[in-house]
Amino acid sequence: MATTSVKLNDELTERLKNLADLKRRTPHWLMVEAINRYIEQEEKRTALYADAMESWRDYEETGEHVTWDEARSWLQSWGTEDEQEPPKCHQ
Repeated sequence: MATTSVKLNDELTERLKNLADLKRRTPHWLMVEAINRYIEQEEKRTALYADAMESWRDYEETGEHVTWDEARSWLQSWGTEDEQEPPKCHQ
């Protein structure tokens, strides 16, 4: 396990201590939790962006797509008695 040093200003240090006390956790636990959550969030955001860019490149190559109205109609049918099949891509 690696040790990393983080410099916090006095106000942030005090806020961290207060929150740790309220949650009955250590400041260290809160910092590790915050870093883990941030990294998970950014990994998901990065993966979503990569998927979006791959979809865009695919669209540019093929021209295949569904319209917003087609997608919206399908999404609005979710969980209803008349749930639709996903729309087919077209040019």
